[in-house]
Amino acid sequence: MVQSAADFRQLKGVGEILGKRLYDAGYDSFAKIAQAGEEGLRKVRGINTRHIQSILQQATELAGMAEEHQNASAQQMLARVSEVREKVENLAQTTRDRFAEQMSEKCGRKLGSDLERIENALAQMQDVGKKRSKRLAKALQKAGKKVTGLEEASLKKVRKGFKKARKVVLRALA
Repeated sequence: MVQSAADFRQLKGVGEILGKRLYDAGYDSFAKIAQAGEEGLRKVRGINTRHIQSILQQATELAGMAEEHQNASAQQMLARVSEVREKVENLAQTTRDRFAEQMSEKCGRKLGSDLERIENALAQMQDVGKKRSKRLAKALQKAGKKVTGLEEASLKKVRKGFKKARKVVLRALA
């Protein structure tokens, strides 16, 4: 994660000028400062050698927090995907049970097709990188709303709900 020179002021012993010098030296993240080690930081003009160990320790901690935050976001996304997937599968099973005799008709076949597409799109969401995670999170929320409350609806309304949910999910993946 790229930081700005001003972000380095979070490190005790690093002010505005030293932060800019670190950034100009190619250390654009806390992780890079931590990886530079004592030798790398000694090359930065104006750094107090007594503060190097403290700066390295703080940078390592801040870099670790950023990584933990990214892992937590990924875990939340996976949890949301599985939650929506479970809602869709439960609704599909309920619909199949309620409308077993009508499932061979055109509307039933289309429902099965929509369900398959939604499940494929949700599977793709699990593999998407973090840069689109906000957009995908909103799409998951919308898709969840589209299928919520359709347990007692008619077959046609259930199909419309699946179709809307599928479009929302596919639009977010595009």
